[in-house]
Amino acid sequence: MRRIKWWQVVLVLVLAGAGGALAVLATRSADEPEATAPTPSAGAPRPSGSAAPSTPPRTGTGIRLDFDGGLERGGDGLALTQKAQLGGELTFVAHDSGLAVRFPDSCHAASEDTCPRAILEVADSAGLNPGLRPLHWGAAVFLTAGETSKGSNVVQKGYSMTGTQFKLQVDGYEGKPSCVVSGPVDGKNHIFVALADRGVADGGWHRVECSRNGAKLLVLVDGKPSGETDLPADLAIDNEAPVRIGGKGAATNNDQFHGMIDDVFVDIE
Repeated sequence: MRRIKWWQVVLVLVLAGAGGALAVLATRSADEPEATAPTPSAGAPRPSGSAAPSTPPRTGTGIRLDFDGGLERGGDGLALTQKAQLGGELTFVAHDSGLAVRFPDSCHAASEDTCPRAILEVADSAGLNPGLRPLHWGAAVFLTAGETSKGSNVVQKGYSMTGTQFKLQVDGYEGKPSCVVSGPVDGKNHIFVALADRGVADGGWHRVECSRNGAKLLVLVDGKPSGETDLPADLAIDNEAPVRIGGKGAATNNDQFHGMIDDVFVDIE
């Protein structure tokens, strides 16, 4: 039998440690106020029900964020950052056999300028810009009727009025999800929206997905097509913005999401 030398054991241990160091780290931009790290909410009840179907298998580049290992997992090697203002906090809550992220509670202040805000960001990379390739993105969401607003952003990359964008949001007080793609058409930015025919703000988990393939934009709720729209097949999505989760930023009028999010994915074929 071949004997294993002591230096071979040390080498294996060193390499294993180096691999662990490749996990995503929570970072903070120098110009952003420090945000409290999400911590497990021990006393929080487990939300009933689970989102179905499960996250689709990856077919290309993109990201997966399940939050089960906190902020040190998911992101596929990209920096995952918290941003918050006015005491906005993110906390972990139990979901199925893992964890989900709870975003700040609804705010009923006279001015939105005083409301706590908190989001997550995944840094931009070339692998998150689909161009003209088929694109699928989505998340599992949980919110009640009292947590809806005029616009609650779930996943977003880019802005609608300048450049290009893809986004998933929960629209209006009826809590209907919508998928958005925007970009220049004939020299002017246009916004294309696929609005679901049903709401998800019922106190249960729902999987909401967006699919852009060529000239078709589709929104699915719990695996079932719920709305669609047409868009130019030659509208390429490419920008330098990060992927933002829970809002379009941490500043005022950020379209803050209230409720819980889990299993975020962006899949580019």
